[in-house]
Amino acid sequence: MSVFRELLLKDYVTLAGTITGTLAIVLALLGVFYGESSYILFATFSWSVAMACDLFDGWVARKLNQANKIGKEIDSLSDAVSFVVAPAMIILCASLNGEFLTFPLPAESIIFGVLVFVFCGIIRLAWFNVEDKGEGYTGLVTPMSAGFLVAFFISHYHFNRLATAWPEYHALFNPVGVFFGNTLSVTIYMIILGLLNLAPFLKYSGDMQKKRGTWVYILVILGTFLAIMILLAGIFTGLNTNIAIFIGHSFALFFLFCVIGYIAHGFITYLSLRRKGES
Repeated sequence: MSVFRELLLKDYVTLAGTITGTLAIVLALLGVFYGESSYILFATFSWSVAMACDLFDGWVARKLNQANKIGKEIDSLSDAVSFVVAPAMIILCASLNGEFLTFPLPAESIIFGVLVFVFCGIIRLAWFNVEDKGEGYTGLVTPMSAGFLVAFFISHYHFNRLATAWPEYHALFNPVGVFFGNTLSVTIYMIILGLLNLAPFLKYSGDMQKKRGTWVYILVILGTFLAIMILLAGIFTGLNTNIAIFIGHSFALFFLFCVIGYIAHGFITYLSLRRKGES
């Protein structure tokens, strides 16, 4: 077909991310079908590969000086799959599999959070396509809101299994796990993250828009490395290696706090610009 002649190398990298993002959705659904949350854990690995592709396609485009109209559309649609639908499905399937405490709401109640997250995420991507990005951009980018949800699931998944692997640690932090790991809290996270995608009080500089910031690159790389560690942890878990479970839990918590730091950076930048009268 002639359409393939329009595609450049960077577009194939983007499409690789689309495939792995779709695979994450499929694996999450298989987790519900078979009643095995390990499938959902592998979905997070596939999602992290999609995130790496999102980083790499921009690098390829800059290095090879590649740009085309269809590529821009593919990139936006790919982001919708990988960073809006996929993380929402991972959380929903995890809830249906009983990973979160069904208090005070049933597992199905997370559907409301999913709808808000997807609704705001799609608007965010459309807004990003049309907004003037000369001075940077506004709102939380979808890879970061998606990253928060994925990291939260990974952390909670391993925390649940620490009840057997490390009972003392689990008992110590179980009140925290109950507070943050119930269906009401998770629904609230999804709603807040969706709204942050559109938040006017999160600002990121032009340099971060152009390069996504050196430390944001590191964030993505750490996220991919995290996924590899989680995959290994999943394998080791089958061998009753309790340390691997704790490593997976710790790496996920680290990435979770990195995303929170990214959000805080956007708010600090907004306050700084407001003081200068530029906001």
